[in-house]
Amino acid sequence: MGIEPKRLLNEIKQNNISNVVAGMPVYKAMEIMVADADTQVIEGATDSSKLGKKLEDVGISSDHVSADDATVTQIRMDGKHCRCMMHQNDNYIVIVTVEDSFYQQGGMIAIFIVGAYLVLASCCITYMFSKVMKERLEKEKLIYTSNTDELTRCLNRHAYENDMKKLNLSEEWVYISVDLNGLKRANDSYGHMAGDELICAAADCMRDSFHEYGKVYRIGGDEFAVIITENPNQVEELIHSFDSNVANWHGKFVNSMTVSYGWVFSTERNWGSAYEISKAADARMYQSKERYYKESGADRR
Repeated sequence: MGIEPKRLLNEIKQNNISNVVAGMPVYKAMEIMVADADTQVIEGATDSSKLGKKLEDVGISSDHVSADDATVTQIRMDGKHCRCMMHQNDNYIVIVTVEDSFYQQGGMIAIFIVGAYLVLASCCITYMFSKVMKERLEKEKLIYTSNTDELTRCLNRHAYENDMKKLNLSEEWVYISVDLNGLKRANDSYGHMAGDELICAAADCMRDSFHEYGKVYRIGGDEFAVIITENPNQVEELIHSFDSNVANWHGKFVNSMTVSYGWVFSTERNWGSAYEISKAADARMYQSKERYYKESGADRR
């Protein structure tokens, strides 16, 4: 009858609807098409000439499409009268057509074959879609994991380096260098759980204050960087909010925390690179740290 023997389930290994449908075995008088449920554009077809066309362009009216059970209708396609069986799910419309001459020759057998093809094609497309979505989610999870600091859930050094390379020196943004005060003292006095609590608390305060305007990175043990790209002219207001969050924080192991920071605008002067701006912000942060230890009289450790 003109069928080339293939195993349909092998075809669903492809991540493209057109590849899946193109490899499906069909009778000479039969065609399979898969269209997007929203746009009704044909994304896969055993006849490649129909790819990219809308269903109405090949003779299938939108009135024929139903989101309920499979429907059967009479259409005229490529100058031939055909029976058309359709099934729609959330994402795709699967269509199987067969010329009337084939129906007349095969009767009930033809109906059974067309129905079987419709079910099989629908299952293949559904499986392929779920497989693609699963792979996409796994990829996004991998990207998230590779760019996220495990302890604080901030962006990590890897993400920081990538984003620093993308910064445009001709645009206005702010680089903030942040460092905890007295972390070693907290570790020595109360244990590393206290130190981790301080690091996480500082990260939380930064996210609360800055996340709507930029990104927060943990780039070292207690070293953080914040890059403000949205409304950088509001940086002083954001810093004030950050100061308030830090001052009001109280932990389980440590009662309070202090941080030192320094910020630099990308527009302050002509910089050679984004890293030059980061070094200038670090210098201002260390000046802030010097003032803190001098005024507080706290142990510098």
